[in-house]
Amino acid sequence: MLESLRARLTAWYVAVLAVALCLFAALLHGSLSQRLYGHHDDELSTEAEQITALLVDVASPGQVAAALDSGVGVESLVLVLNASGAMVYRSQALRDGEPALARHEVLVHAATIGATRAQFFTAVLESAGTVRFICLPLPNPRGLYLQVGQPIGEVGETLRFLTVASLVLIPVVLAVTGFGGLVIARRALAPMERMRTTLETIQAEDLSRRIDVHPRERELGQLVGTLNRLLDRLARAFASLREFAGDASHQLQTPLTVMKGSIDVALSAPRDSNTYREVLGQVAQEADTMSAILMDLRALSLADAPVQSSSGPSVHLSDIVSEAADLLVALAEPSDLGVDVSIESGIFIRGDAIRLQQVVLNLGENAVKYSRPGGRITIGLTRDGAQTALTVSDSGTGIAADDLPHIFERFYRSRRAGQGADGTGLGLAIARRIVEAHGGRIAVESRAGAGAVFTVRLPLASA
Repeated sequence: MLESLRARLTAWYVAVLAVALCLFAALLHGSLSQRLYGHHDDELSTEAEQITALLVDVASPGQVAAALDSGVGVESLVLVLNASGAMVYRSQALRDGEPALARHEVLVHAATIGATRAQFFTAVLESAGTVRFICLPLPNPRGLYLQVGQPIGEVGETLRFLTVASLVLIPVVLAVTGFGGLVIARRALAPMERMRTTLETIQAEDLSRRIDVHPRERELGQLVGTLNRLLDRLARAFASLREFAGDASHQLQTPLTVMKGSIDVALSAPRDSNTYREVLGQVAQEADTMSAILMDLRALSLADAPVQSSSGPSVHLSDIVSEAADLLVALAEPSDLGVDVSIESGIFIRGDAIRLQQVVLNLGENAVKYSRPGGRITIGLTRDGAQTALTVSDSGTGIAADDLPHIFERFYRSRRAGQGADGTGLGLAIARRIVEAHGGRIAVESRAGAGAVFTVRLPLASA
């Protein structure tokens, strides 16, 4: 691909240069030709005026030859023709070397078109080669046309040299430029080659390598920055995946170990029915634990899916929180906990109603789990500018300062879980993932022995 890109860049460069050189050569040839022929035509006009002066007193065509033979040089190229193209006079140089001059189409045509002013043209003669002529009507005698010519000589040689030089030099310049362009393109694309090489060496097992770029390579620097940020995201994703797999295997290993140990003990010797019943009860309990872990893992993976907050369906968050609060009231009753609910009506956001209700339930269950009997749980929902604020607070044991930075991590169990509360350690992690997928933020405030306040902020649905 890079080789093809180098070739295309070089080809375009050479093609543009070829067009530019050809245009320059054409303009130079045209400008120089106009200037040289202009100077040549001025000399012809001067000579024609001098010859015309010799015919001022000539009354008839028959007197033209006598008047001009005495005043025209031997090497001068002078013709006089009538309106029908018949030859009235030609100078000595044209009599000797041009036997077919009377039938010369260019010369005859110039006299027969009835020109009323001086005309310039070029004709090829047998003896003189390429000759530049001026043809003008004579004021006296009337009805005759004077043609005076001069070989183009140096003018033609100069223009031919320019043409040959252009035909030779332009291909040479293009060849040299093409080679130079290929070298320049190779050097310009060298950083991309380094990028490709570096990217090929990066493996999933080690995503720590990054692409380096020279500070002066600004455009490539922007591309490299984008790729490096992509690698950062991939590294975090792979690290999260490895951590997830490690945590999941660790959490599942414990109930599996307990189950295997209980079964091995039961099979090591004959047991009575009560012992087998006790072993099966332990196995069932550990199976329930594994099932809960797997369900939370599935919920966590679903929570990672982003929500189209700008174009998703609008949901009535006030109703969602109210329904979740009713469920939490029933959940808190066996623990002798009171639930205070304060919900502002008419709050809408864009998102997934089921996943949003799961956030409220996870936070509420967490509050029930760690609250003392007789305590109170408060659930509130209000508008806060362009956002909505959902708060769930409890009067439980609180969270130690050392635990606060880790409270939303997967499988993390704070020290207040020492009360014997059950759980997989995934509830708050799932809540955070769902909130972030909806473009929101979740935070916690707490101190040991003073309960905890969880606050969720989500963007309101735009009108």
